[in-house]
Amino acid sequence: MRHLLYIFLLIAGCLPARAQDVHNPLIPPADRVWRSYQILEKNKLAIIQQLDFINNFPKTKDDFVAVFDPDDRKQLHYVYDTYLTALEEAGKVLPDSVLKTGIGICKQMKWASGVSDRLQHVVLVVAADNPEIFVEQAYKLKRKELEALIQYLADVESNPLCAIYQKLLKNLHDAGAYNIEGMLLRARGSGH
Repeated sequence: MRHLLYIFLLIAGCLPARAQDVHNPLIPPADRVWRSYQILEKNKLAIIQQLDFINNFPKTKDDFVAVFDPDDRKQLHYVYDTYLTALEEAGKVLPDSVLKTGIGICKQMKWASGVSDRLQHVVLVVAADNPEIFVEQAYKLKRKELEALIQYLADVESNPLCAIYQKLLKNLHDAGAYNIEGMLLRARGSGH
């Protein structure tokens, strides 16, 4: 019975807002993110809504780019910060899910200003606060994926991100994750 109520509330919460986007139809991955965010926005502290949002968030670079950074600048491009902020906030409660999702995308990304930069920030913040979970997720990657992830995270340009990067390095050291710490240090030292 509780599941039926949840489904009803999910559908009822999306109907009025959906009509606003008729002039700009969303592709299925963007629509799923948009719908789950509409529900999350009503109760940002509810874990089930945060988990639903993370589960509907893109899992690959291609889907992420199609939703938040398409060439035509449609879909959710102009509001990407809202969605990535929600992902970062969910990382305070569900860091393992956020890092799994973020690393799944980042292992294929190249750094660029804008959407890519904001995703990098989210992953660095959650990883710095949860180094053990970051290491666990990182070691699930193939060697080339891990190297690509490290390179992407090492492309830190702005001072606030440098501070977060340094926090991640310190926390990795404190957690005894010397291998990942060393990879991040070497990647940063190689001109990135």
